[in-house]
Amino acid sequence: MLGIDAATGQLRWDVAIGDPKKGESVPMAPLAWNDLVFVGNAGGDEFGVTGRIYALDAATGRTVWEFNTVPDSGPARATWPKASPENPPTGGAMWTSYALDELTGTLYVTTGNPAPDFVLELRPGDNLYTNAVLGLDARTGRLQTYIQPIKNDFHDWDVSAAPALITTKSGAPLLIAAAKDGRVYGLERGRLATPAGGGDGTSETLALAIRYSTAVTTLENVNTPLSSERFTRFCPGSQGGVEWNGPAYHRASGTIYVNAIDWCTSVKLQRLDTLHGVPGQSWTGMDDPQMAFGQMDPTDRWKGWVTAIDAETGAIRWKVQTPKPMVAGLAATAGGLVFTGNLDGEVLAFDAMRGNILWRRTAGGAIGGGVIAYAASGKERIAAAVGLNSPIWPVKGGPARVVVYALP
Repeated sequence: MLGIDAATGQLRWDVAIGDPKKGESVPMAPLAWNDLVFVGNAGGDEFGVTGRIYALDAATGRTVWEFNTVPDSGPARATWPKASPENPPTGGAMWTSYALDELTGTLYVTTGNPAPDFVLELRPGDNLYTNAVLGLDARTGRLQTYIQPIKNDFHDWDVSAAPALITTKSGAPLLIAAAKDGRVYGLERGRLATPAGGGDGTSETLALAIRYSTAVTTLENVNTPLSSERFTRFCPGSQGGVEWNGPAYHRASGTIYVNAIDWCTSVKLQRLDTLHGVPGQSWTGMDDPQMAFGQMDPTDRWKGWVTAIDAETGAIRWKVQTPKPMVAGLAATAGGLVFTGNLDGEVLAFDAMRGNILWRRTAGGAIGGGVIAYAASGKERIAAAVGLNSPIWPVKGGPARVVVYALP
């Protein structure tokens, strides 16, 4: 994690919060607030790696507080009943940015899957705090609330996308979480009255509750057990669902927009008597180490979706199927457009109300990153992160760059 002087570009501090030898990385964009910088590590699919949420001092990089998503002790640790040195609690790491409620000072974090990804037998129980949405006191790191939308995960279905804090047209405060299980969760952000210390009166605590769960991609064999005797195909696959880019919200219409991946995976488990984890290597339970995250369908069977959802109820307003998975971020603008990008390297503008494409431009490389709207010199601009290159995604990314569009 680097702190750089914005005016001069000079390095102010350089702090390591992950160990690449263990398979840890920091792919997220940090979040800065009140002299604190919030960031965490990825790599929870590697043997023994667990997630850690940090608040760093903005001036020095010093750790102010740290929260372990897989605690070393206490009630949460007891939800890993088969933990051992050969089967260490693993997972709960994070891929994407956090969200902050400045009014309450609450930091909301979405966490990744437990591991071994596909072997439920080695980690029965709730495996807290994986596949969860956490609400932490941003000043102290104290856990205030949590909810686990995906329980007993054996498909590598992280709650991986960046969460969105919204207020609906009726005034309901929601957190919108999209996950690799192919669902968008509308979570109510509320407060519960609880007995105060000593039994005198009551106090209020934060709470999260599921208002709706909306499927935005194909769901198949979601409850079918995996086996070491045969391949089991399930959808969404281990790449989602909804990956790292989260939903966008259009306030005027009360609509949520989300991209989704339709790409199924087949998994055959390694026999337990031959399954041994190695530090720095994937810990999934797949019988073929060359396909640690499963055997993906051929690309002639993949597709994607762009979906518009009523923010109040979770009902689908419109849905567009695309020839390839939709991985990029979205930006909903006041002018009634939804901007995004596709794996063919096109930047697209959808009609926010109807879902038809009104504008498209070729950017020259697969788009799997953020797409944002901003203003500069009195003019609205659209910026897209172009150039997705990955061994997982068989697309042409080209050199990574940011492409900016504006009206003449």
